[in-house]
Amino acid sequence: MCAKVTSIGLKGMEGYRVNVEVKTIVGIDSIVIVGLPDTSIKESKERIVAALHSLGYSLSCQKVVINLSPPEQKKNGPMFDLPMAISVLLGLKELEVQIPDHTGFLGALSLDGSIQPVEGMLPAVLAAKRVGLTKLYMPFDEKLPILEFEGLEIIYVSSLQEVIKHLSGEEIIPFYPRTKEQVADIDFIDFQQILGHSYAKSALEVAAAGEHHVYMTGPPGCGKSLLAESFSSILPSLSNEAQLEMISLYQLRGITYPHTHVPPYRNPHHSASDVAIMEVDKIRSQVKYR
Repeated sequence: MCAKVTSIGLKGMEGYRVNVEVKTIVGIDSIVIVGLPDTSIKESKERIVAALHSLGYSLSCQKVVINLSPPEQKKNGPMFDLPMAISVLLGLKELEVQIPDHTGFLGALSLDGSIQPVEGMLPAVLAAKRVGLTKLYMPFDEKLPILEFEGLEIIYVSSLQEVIKHLSGEEIIPFYPRTKEQVADIDFIDFQQILGHSYAKSALEVAAAGEHHVYMTGPPGCGKSLLAESFSSILPSLSNEAQLEMISLYQLRGITYPHTHVPPYRNPHHSASDVAIMEVDKIRSQVKYR
């Protein structure tokens, strides 16, 4: 039997719909994954077999072929574990439900069947909203802000067994993440603390009000970097969507960033290369300095 469920793939910040197709054939026990998977996805078959075995499902005398479509796009990351496991259960007729195309799945599997969050889930959720998904099963990640989108229902699950029960119509204990007040520990200079520079400050105020770019030039030590660092304090607060996109960029880079609506500030040297700027970001996430 051929089964299909929906997931999300990432190409940088851009996300796209991935159809996880499974065909089960009577034969030698094996799982084959095609569709340009990377090493982390190729290892998913071992996690899937162990997770299904922990729940009492057997793949004996079954050859399972998993296709990640579209096949021309490279797939990476272990968040396809959950949709592949669900597709395998559908293909084996162990799970007999109709899953709509607008329902998606994200998450990595542990060997005991629990579902773990992975890096890159936030941009994947944003992409799920853009491609038109209306329901998304995913694990809760305490590092991320509370996700609430109009038209997209997010169902937080902690195990494969919970997903199976929910898809089968059984009630599960709903998970409601607590709304906690997060105080962002950001060290920046307030614009009003700068004395003098009246002409430059007036130009920055006009730029902030009109959302214009600013080019500052002058000899070293005249205050350009100081004014630039304080510029964030007079900028409008980030919208919820812009904040999530900003956190997505940091998450894809493997850098934690406090949940704040203050626009971020970066101070690279004018001669720094792209690689050098990325390494500086990584160091700054580990060591606080001015």
